[in-house]
Amino acid sequence: MASEIELCEDGHECQPIHTIEDLLKFERNPVSWRNLVLPITPRSRSRHLGERYQEIDFDAGVTEFVDDRSRPQVLLCHDFKGNYLSDRFVNGTTGQEWVDYRFYNWAAVDIFCYFSHSFVTIPTLQWLNCAHKNGVKVIGTFIVEGGNVEKLKDILQSDESMQKVADALITVAKICQFQGWLLNIECALDEEKIPRLKDFVSYLTRKSHDRIPGSMIIWYDAITEKGLLSWQNELNSLNQGFFAACDGIFLNYTWTRKHLERSENFIRNYYPRRKLDVFVGIDVFGRGQTAKLDTHSTLASVMEFKFSTAIFAPGWTFESLEESMRREQLDQVQCNDRFLKLNDRFWNLLWKYLYVRGPTELPFYTSFCLGSGKTRNRLGKKLDESWFNLSRQGFQPSIPYAAPRNHRIDPIYWTHSFETALDGGSCLRVEDIHPNCRLFACDFACVGDLVVGYAFRRSSELSADVRLVLKAYNTRYHDSVKIVCGGEDCHLSDRRNEMKALLLDSEDWPTLLELKAQLKLPLVAAINGWEIRYYYLSFEAIAQPVSIVDIGVELVKDDPKDHVLLGAISLQAGFPANRQRIRKRSIVTFSA
Repeated sequence: MASEIELCEDGHECQPIHTIEDLLKFERNPVSWRNLVLPITPRSRSRHLGERYQEIDFDAGVTEFVDDRSRPQVLLCHDFKGNYLSDRFVNGTTGQEWVDYRFYNWAAVDIFCYFSHSFVTIPTLQWLNCAHKNGVKVIGTFIVEGGNVEKLKDILQSDESMQKVADALITVAKICQFQGWLLNIECALDEEKIPRLKDFVSYLTRKSHDRIPGSMIIWYDAITEKGLLSWQNELNSLNQGFFAACDGIFLNYTWTRKHLERSENFIRNYYPRRKLDVFVGIDVFGRGQTAKLDTHSTLASVMEFKFSTAIFAPGWTFESLEESMRREQLDQVQCNDRFLKLNDRFWNLLWKYLYVRGPTELPFYTSFCLGSGKTRNRLGKKLDESWFNLSRQGFQPSIPYAAPRNHRIDPIYWTHSFETALDGGSCLRVEDIHPNCRLFACDFACVGDLVVGYAFRRSSELSADVRLVLKAYNTRYHDSVKIVCGGEDCHLSDRRNEMKALLLDSEDWPTLLELKAQLKLPLVAAINGWEIRYYYLSFEAIAQPVSIVDIGVELVKDDPKDHVLLGAISLQAGFPANRQRIRKRSIVTFSA
């Protein structure tokens, strides 16, 4: 991706559209960065990990995968200080401040909305690529507020003008490769214009589905079918026409339990198959509901009714700190540490209520980069000074990071480290963790074999060691095996269904190269201070189907002060037809 981004001239920026005229002529002068948008990475079906989301349970069968249309969805609405800030630059920024809001808890998010108060808000390339890499749909925002009511009247003056604007919105989404729109009409309108406004929503939804597979149009609860600006905070007869015309409704934030009860009854009576299309709004700043670090209490109420949710302004975890950080004159490293701690605490409190989706497509590689850094690195070698570019964010783990010891969640001390990195600007610092700590809830089909690799760095010579642990699950027999990849141990464990993989050494490297293995890490034992390990897992002794459904990490150390940096994880399909040529292949078996 880095080489592709550099094809775009320096200084190019992503911008919103301010006028109807500019919207209608967008196709004649499309954005310069349109060919740099990455496709959405496939993700696994959902799992609900519950209270024990941080730990892999190897004694139980995998939590069943859930059909994504049978469980509540999460829409994340990113309203951050008007947006189009550091994220607007196509090539990112270098030599400037590298600490800003970054979102990285993608595993529980289904839809990402880039929001601003501009007429047509086009998601920036950085956020598009960041979300798409993590398998999340992106929608832009079409907004008409009180001061711009004349724009809405112009749009609705005729069927022809209405359809032209809708077609232009679809063209923008298609050219920029995002998946739809949030429609935010926050102004009163003459009642006789409401039927055409409904037709606009219906036409936009229908044509979007025709031209953009998987697209969606979401209506925000503000204007009523009487043309009044009156937030309902529920689904009822005053907004159902708009709901019926599109893919979902984003309810305003000032709801009560009574609103949820009435919405549930209304859905049951009129739209019994569309309950999950109701997104109950939660403003993280706390406007209308208990929020901020008590957002989880509000989310619990929504989940009790099994509605979907729209989490608005999660950037509170950064914005709320800015004044104190300026007052205390914190440097960039201190600001970054403070943000990460608050952000991780916030999402840890929400996680037990949410469903997660993880990687499912091979080859898989992540260096855990968050999309910014004090330096930019490649294979442990420093390339640039400080930088910010969310397009460079790597695939992120399926659970939040470290929870403070003084909070209600058991502590797990692993977080992003920005002091050094294998690739990008950050890696994971593994300091003090529970056994079988989960990194990814995933679904990698083992129809053949797997080549597993990872890179790490010790805090001191011959000190702490880190191991990857994989949970292989056989859906036919509902049984699992724990595969430990770490060090040079090569014996089977005494525990039932636990085995230690064989470390590949230099004698097997020529074979992998000859078989044209698409390795994301170099075939060396160490590079620039980072150790690299490879393991070949053969599933020849197991009846299919088998999948890797969890990837975790374990830390082995004697000195409590030691830690390890985890720089990257790589998985790729193996070579079943040539597995006999791998001298130290690890044959995976399930105990009787």
